Amino acid sequence: MSDADDLIAWERMRLEAELSGPLGGVRSASRRADADRERAVRLAADNLLDKALRRVVAGDDGAARRLVDRALRLTVDELEPAVDAALAVHLFVWDALRAAALEGGHESWLDRAEAVALGGVAEREWRSALRSLAAEGDLPQPDLRRLRALVGATGEQMVLATVEHDDRVDATVQLLHAIRDVTA
Repeated sequence: MSDADDLIAWERMRLEAELSGPLGGVRSASRRADADRERAVRLAADNLLDKALRRVVAGDDGAARRLVDRALRLTVDELEPAVDAALAVHLFVWDALRAAALEGGHESWLDRAEAVALGGVAEREWRSALRSLAAEGDLPQPDLRRLRALVGATGEQMVLATVEHDDRVDATVQLLHAIRDVTA
């Protein structure tokens, strides 16, 4: 059993104990409401990032930046908005790369992903998203080996949570350009 499996089992046991205790049903309803709100915020952020990507493809970086700014201001946890923003971007980039890799029509996606020239936090997030894709293990073995050689087995996570909002917006617009270049 892996460490991740241990953590999942531990969390499951903790939740079962909590739900069987006093006010368990109320906590369960509250947790469902929180999960629904989280899904709604993630969907809204994803929708805005998708619109921003379309603006990048159309050559309108100003509109893309405004949409990214709106997407990154959406939050589930008022105390940690940077984490919500970082997760939204990470999932968006990961999903775009995954689609390019697995849905066909983008046979040279990995060549283009390697050729992407980013700097700073955008490059670190790009590598993190590629690492997440490699960790999933769904790619053909040659692509998987090549990708793992490119990004390594371990590295930074939640990169965008470590920078200020404006830097996060700038990095996200750069990442949208990279997605455009890989999926073109």
